Amino acid sequence: MACNNPLVANITIQDFKTLFNRDFKYLPLWTAGIYNKDEIVYYSPTKLFYICKNNGTTSDPTNTTDWSLYLDNVLNYIQDNDIDKAFTEACATFNGSLYEANVVQIAWLYLTAHFLVMDLRANGIQSESFKLSNSKSVGSVSESYTIPQWILDNPLYSYYSKTSYGSKYLTITLPRLIGNVASVWGGTNA
Repeated sequence: MACNNPLVANITIQDFKTLFNRDFKYLPLWTAGIYNKDEIVYYSPTKLFYICKNNGTTSDPTNTTDWSLYLDNVLNYIQDNDIDKAFTEACATFNGSLYEANVVQIAWLYLTAHFLVMDLRANGIQSESFKLSNSKSVGSVSESYTIPQWILDNPLYSYYSKTSYGSKYLTITLPRLIGNVASVWGGTNA
């Protein structure tokens, strides 16, 4: 990761994949282990995809007894370099000093996910933004959501509201941007 912020220096691509294990389709790189029928892997030495034919397979994908070629494209998957690019982009706007120690990682990862989705959208992937009120109805039941005007009026906040990850990042961040001020009536003894 190309970020010099010490608060996020120990956050890894694997941390990202663990938190968002069901959200993205990651490139299924083959590693030595046990594979079962119909599991698909990408084998880096051949730059090809393979599908497993048998349960309990431990051979590498070039073994034609256990594996068959599978037609796919690496561009259909999130790769580590995609996540690393999003880490770098998140570094440009992340202020880790806003968060308590136990919140830094989650805020960083949601911001990273937002940048990842925005990067992928440029290539056609769609992510739905969390909205607080536009109409939706089924029969006689309706529901309304919209993004508040004060968020839309702020160029940075409105950018984050374009994905559900950015909206979640805002939810974590905005309360930490509000300062409390109080005044007290009094005088001096001079």
